[in-house]
Amino acid sequence: MTRYAAFLRGINVGKTKRVKIEDIRSMLGRSFGDVRAYGQSGNFVFDSDADKGDIVSTIESGLEENFGFSAFCVVRTISELQKIVDGNPFPDAGTDELFFIFMNEATSSHDDEWEHNEDAAKRINDIVYLNCKSEYHRTKLSNSFFEKELGVVCTARNWNTVNAVLKL
Repeated sequence: MTRYAAFLRGINVGKTKRVKIEDIRSMLGRSFGDVRAYGQSGNFVFDSDADKGDIVSTIESGLEENFGFSAFCVVRTISELQKIVDGNPFPDAGTDELFFIFMNEATSSHDDEWEHNEDAAKRINDIVYLNCKSEYHRTKLSNSFFEKELGVVCTARNWNTVNAVLKL
């Protein structure tokens, strides 16, 4: 049995895709073991013997069937998530400045580093590390920017959320 983390994009943000986290946790519990949630915006850990592709399909189809909406889902093993945190290329940044932008696949974009004003981002495989000196909701280097730039769907989490998920 492997311990996984799942990050759902756009859950309980704004007026759409509103659902009780307990309801999603219950849905996940029908397919996975020891399901735990962090926060109200789609952060879960659980145990499974399935591979990541099957897990993503199970979660995404379950959301559609149970709640009537689709949501992008990124899944990492807990050990992969720990390596992502340990691989932070901005060791001098404050924890309130660090964000992870998750993709389900590495892209072949020609750029691996971006800067805008004081904000900097670096892509390593299927993760973009963001050192956001400004407020995240004001940076050009946002989740939406990277979706357009890299041509893939992404979801972002801050340092504190990812580390809290690791502790679940």
